[in-house]
Amino acid sequence: MRRISIALLTLALTNAVWAKDRLAILPFTGGQGEEGETIAELFSFQKELTAVFDPVPRTSINAAIRNEHRFQRDSGMTDPETIAALGRQLGAQYVVAGSITKLGVRNLLIIAILKIEDLRQIAGDVQFYGTIEEIRGKLPGMAKAIATASAARVSQLPMLAVPPVQLSAGTDARDADTLAQILSVYLIRSGIYAIYPRAKSLEQVLKEYGNQFGGDVAEEYLPKLGAGTNPRLTLSVSARRLGGITMFNAAVINLETGVQTAGDTADYRSFDDGMAAMEELSLKLTGGWEAVQKLRNASVATETAFREAVAAINADRAGGAYTITLSGSFASAPVTFTTSGAAKTVTIKGDRSSRAISNSGDKMLFTVPEGVTLVLDANLSLDGNGKSWCIVYIDGGELVMKGGSTVRDAQWTGVLVGDGGNFTMQGGIISGNTGRNGGGVAVNSGGSFTMEGGTISGNTAVRNNDSGGVGGGVYVYNGTFTMRNGTIRDNTSLWGGGVYVDNSGSFTMQGGTISGNTAVRNNDSGGSGGGVAVNSGGSFTMEGGTISGNTTSGGGGGGVYVGSDGTFTMRNGTIRDNTSLWGGGVYVGNSGSFTMQGGTISGNTTSGGSGGGVEVRGGSFTMTGGAITANMANWGGGVYVDNSGSFTMEGGTISGNTTSSVGGGVYVQGEREGVFTKRGGTIDATNSASGAGKVAYVYSDSGFKQRNTAAGPSVNLDSRRGGAAGGWE
Repeated sequence: MRRISIALLTLALTNAVWAKDRLAILPFTGGQGEEGETIAELFSFQKELTAVFDPVPRTSINAAIRNEHRFQRDSGMTDPETIAALGRQLGAQYVVAGSITKLGVRNLLIIAILKIEDLRQIAGDVQFYGTIEEIRGKLPGMAKAIATASAARVSQLPMLAVPPVQLSAGTDARDADTLAQILSVYLIRSGIYAIYPRAKSLEQVLKEYGNQFGGDVAEEYLPKLGAGTNPRLTLSVSARRLGGITMFNAAVINLETGVQTAGDTADYRSFDDGMAAMEELSLKLTGGWEAVQKLRNASVATETAFREAVAAINADRAGGAYTITLSGSFASAPVTFTTSGAAKTVTIKGDRSSRAISNSGDKMLFTVPEGVTLVLDANLSLDGNGKSWCIVYIDGGELVMKGGSTVRDAQWTGVLVGDGGNFTMQGGIISGNTGRNGGGVAVNSGGSFTMEGGTISGNTAVRNNDSGGVGGGVYVYNGTFTMRNGTIRDNTSLWGGGVYVDNSGSFTMQGGTISGNTAVRNNDSGGSGGGVAVNSGGSFTMEGGTISGNTTSGGGGGGVYVGSDGTFTMRNGTIRDNTSLWGGGVYVGNSGSFTMQGGTISGNTTSGGSGGGVEVRGGSFTMTGGAITANMANWGGGVYVDNSGSFTMEGGTISGNTTSSVGGGVYVQGEREGVFTKRGGTIDATNSASGAGKVAYVYSDSGFKQRNTAAGPSVNLDSRRGGAAGGWE
């Protein structure tokens, strides 16, 4: 037993000589309760970190080791010769000094790695976060950035001590310390100085050293604290005011001579700008300001210059905001943006003239991965030349379109939002694109699209003898689409000329307009949902906006089509002036569901068919509020119910609708084919019919039922019952 234990210990110590550097991970400072300890443990699990270091946790995980040592010693299960050896651990050469803090009103997570032997910081990263839960998602990227930075060679660099920033009296000391930690991170990235922080991160290193020197670590692993040469340079940063200007003034001082070797200033408005100000200071102090400004504000006129600018941005590990201004138009091969471990926002715009980048390849023109935000700004057109699979593929990243930008002429779709991607359209135009599914925009599983302005127009999703042909303007497949403003108009497809929502996708319409779109019939297929089609478990919630002037070619639902397991909830807004063969405003097909709680369905017509306002054929329609008014059809000017469909009225108003035959307000085909039940609301006498039942009409093989006088809230109607019992005259 003893020989085996000693042999194992000897083997462990021998192997340790060849192991990776050891990294002690202490609980992060700041936060509440166990948050600091939790984040430290999560950080120690990151594969990017463990590939470079051997983590030595100093959280409650370490307590479990001590408890086992205590058990073995007290239980007598380990012989005396190995008790001491088991109680000693390998020392750590490096320490993670992390803090959860604030700068002004902004939440910050700062992580630094310091070398115990000479108190030098070898790497660091800083990130903003909203809620504490978001930190977990930021740790992999931070671990990767730190692991990469830790490989830099700095032994020959001038050594610089960075104390806390000097702030005015009464200012929170935490802010001074936080600014110094941020500045240290940026100075390390510059590669000009070896950094020796004098902030609270140093306290954590000293604490770890104290623990190791106290006997927790075998003597051969004790670090030689202070063996390194002390820094001869120190950095002094002070917050200053000059009239209405606030600034940070920084000077690098040689401690031996008292001479200032470098100095500069950075303006700020509040401490919320502190992170950007520290980055600016570090660049000015290290001579990188002009180069970074050139990198961050490139002007290009050719493909070569453009691709060089993108390559430089991709390689930059600092991250942040970049702008590429086009001074010429050109064709470009496909481009993929990358993060290199830091979040980036890249804005592309034209100069004072309109500029275009056309695709010289046949794949995606731009690919935007996670961690990258691409902004398309004024005077910019992206042209797919009719052969791009898509023009912009959002592969987990973000796309923002602003006014004056255009995405046009792709073969498949203009913008493809992939899993985890986000697209915000604040302005601009997406037009002339063609796709199987989603001519203008396709939002795939897990993606999201928010439309706050702009126009999606003239796009097509129609295929001959081929699959697809849905969502001429926008196709949502198990993703989310929120429309707050803007226009989707004059698009064409087989199903959902304007928008098609499919396979558990969701669309919330809070404003904007879906108008002038067309669902065409092709080879006896399609032709439904001129404005919107919702199918296969998709859902649409209308809280505002307008769906108007849309048409179908031979199908149903000029404004809205709701098919298999699709759901549509209308709380506000207007569906008006649409045209179709069946269901000029709304068509609810087999197993579809429409709930009307408010809003208006008005002015819709059918071209020789039925259900001017609404047709329910196999699905269900529940009305608890709103108005169906001034619609027109051959049968059922307001509402037509057939083929096992059901219409339940519990509130709202059906008024002013017209039919050229029977059933001005409501027409029900058969006692078994369709079911109409009224338990509230009003169907008034302003509905009109050239034949019977200007308020309501029910046709069956055994005859018909009708009502020509107004049916107010207290009058119940039931198509399954006859005479006065059913509310009929």
